[in-house]
Amino acid sequence: MITGRSRTRTRDDLHVVALSEHEWRIGDRRIATDNALSLVGFIDKNRGAYEVMEFVDPVEYARFTSLEAAISYFVTATPDAPY
Repeated sequence: MITGRSRTRTRDDLHVVALSEHEWRIGDRRIATDNALSLVGFIDKNRGAYEVMEFVDPVEYARFTSLEAAISYFVTATPDAPY
């Protein structure tokens, strides 16, 4: 866990920005975009798979077959879960 970042994120907390046809930046919309802690990770489509890099300590990597599954990787809580 990176100090200063919430341990829980719902899908609504995520801000997904397309950087190109095959790259997406994932942010936490609860944190100001000028704060580096708002950057949660990246998704890159490579050879038909969606590769995820999440900025935790240590950095984590995963691969998925769909963009939606890759985005869901960053979700750590359900909308009704207590914080």
